Amino acid sequence: MFLLFKGKSGFSILSILAMFSFSAQAQLVNIEKVRKDKKEGFQGAVGVTLSLTQNTKQIFQVNNQIHVQYHQNAHTVLAINNIGYMRVEGDNLINNGFQHLRYNYELIPDLLTLEALTQHQYNSIRLLKRRFLLGSGPRFKVFENENFRLFLAPLAIYENELFSDEDETRTNKFKGNFYLSGGIDLNEQLNFSHTTYYQPDFAALKEFRLASETSLGIKISDNFSFEAVFDLAYDSHPLEDIPKLFYTLRNGITYSF
Repeated sequence: MFLLFKGKSGFSILSILAMFSFSAQAQLVNIEKVRKDKKEGFQGAVGVTLSLTQNTKQIFQVNNQIHVQYHQNAHTVLAINNIGYMRVEGDNLINNGFQHLRYNYELIPDLLTLEALTQHQYNSIRLLKRRFLLGSGPRFKVFENENFRLFLAPLAIYENELFSDEDETRTNKFKGNFYLSGGIDLNEQLNFSHTTYYQPDFAALKEFRLASETSLGIKISDNFSFEAVFDLAYDSHPLEDIPKLFYTLRNGITYSF
């Protein structure tokens, strides 16, 4: 897949991106992996794949991820768009995506940041027609040096969902959105990161979602990197006939600016 992108310098850059993905997307969305260093101005990354396979069946697949961050003084805005689609012999097997917008204000430098977020999400495998989130809360820097970083955030969110089951199930809930995120730079080319999310329903604490993402990144050049990622998601009370446990194994090449 060829991608044409115009960066901050104003010059057009032509790159080739490839990605392989397996299984289904998780219920919870990991934002930690796309955060950039706090450099003034815009930063971001783009990843696109498009494939058409013809053997005993015709398989069409497209994946797209775009994220952009803007930082100035104590303010940071992060915008993300992610879409995945697979069609086999005219049947839609995978159709999922999300759009996410997050604002951060650094209240106490190197210690406390206030976050506000909104998100739209859909996932045909989980019969999720629409999920809308709105939330806020503090984000604490537990520890950070040149090679290691650890963050903790206890957020609160409002969640509105519409499912495509026979009953067109709708839910409105106030939930916690707690996450622990960390990373280790093993050397200049190799890094390891992990994030765990826990989302309990405030009205029924036995109902919760748990998700984790573990990734290994290899720096190829200043702008290109290879990443292998394993996602795991658990929903204690999914819709009938929907599995409680989902996982994803994927790897790919990303261009960053």
